[in-house]
Amino acid sequence: MTMNRQHAVRIGAAVAAVAAATALATGPATAVPRSAGSARTGTAAESTAAAGTAATGVAATGTAATGTVATGAATTGTATTGSVSARETAANKALVTYVYKQLFTYYDTSVIDKYVSPDYIQHNPNVANGPEALRRLVENLKATATPGSGSVTTHVIAQGDLVLLQTHAGTSDTFSGIGLVDVFRVEHHKIVEHWDTIQPVPATTANGHDMFGTLTSPQTDAAGPASHTAASERVVRAYVQQLTGRKDVTAVDRYLAPDLVQHDPALADGAAATKQAYTDLFAAHPQYRATVAKVVAEGDLVAVHLHDQNSPSDLGTSVYEIFRVHHGRIVEHWALTQAVPATSVNGNSMF
Repeated sequence: MTMNRQHAVRIGAAVAAVAAATALATGPATAVPRSAGSARTGTAAESTAAAGTAATGVAATGTAATGTVATGAATTGTATTGSVSARETAANKALVTYVYKQLFTYYDTSVIDKYVSPDYIQHNPNVANGPEALRRLVENLKATATPGSGSVTTHVIAQGDLVLLQTHAGTSDTFSGIGLVDVFRVEHHKIVEHWDTIQPVPATTANGHDMFGTLTSPQTDAAGPASHTAASERVVRAYVQQLTGRKDVTAVDRYLAPDLVQHDPALADGAAATKQAYTDLFAAHPQYRATVAKVVAEGDLVAVHLHDQNSPSDLGTSVYEIFRVHHGRIVEHWALTQAVPATSVNGNSMF
């Protein structure tokens, strides 16, 4: 599955440099065809080439998914957002967006001492745990920043102690850049954990849209009213559970708008293309399963982090899907994918 959006928070050339710098250190990110697009090939060999551009090796969110979604054979994450008030959630969102900008636009590592926990947990497979590893990453980015490159964070979604950012980074006159989703977990006004997934942006897409913008009305990247959050989350959880858990492709008919706007680069617009892609996927990979690691919902936007596997032995793929829900239907979708590597420098999984 796959889906995405746009909320222009300028992050400057820094994150762009992140992509370039990490690419120099770890090689370019490997794009993995997503389940909704074409049968993925997340084999062990592919996974070892996973894109490790630490792009935002900042604190990530971890076990804190919002509830569990049974997905068939796949076990699901039990993360919860905990008892966090709306005011605290807003404060967490403001904190993460501020720190992200200071680190990756201005290369100001002083915010690490103030806002990043000494016990910071990292899930980017190419970055070590702890604030000092993050500091080294930012310093390296500053030293290797490409003049003229830039980045834009299009969506920021916050729920409880989790804050998710979707960013288009590393763009220049000669490079289409990379797409990133970063998730941060905040505890007592400190960033304590971080996850991400990084994918190169292709030159062309099957739907003719970019991977980041918002095209449905109202044409804003900001999340809708908080009063819509619970209903939007219910729709997306039901869709994910029925489609990828039960492998029931009729879930597409129930939950997707027929004229779905698609930003997954492998898929055409419309619910029919998504339904056919999953029909083909399930036929090609009878043991396919998707494990839900976390869900972050705000207003009409719902992000789901999945571990996709074509078989139990498959290292699989880290997938972030973002859905926009209107009147009980999913109307727009974005997605980013990255092959799961065989090893991680921090000893943690990507999930």
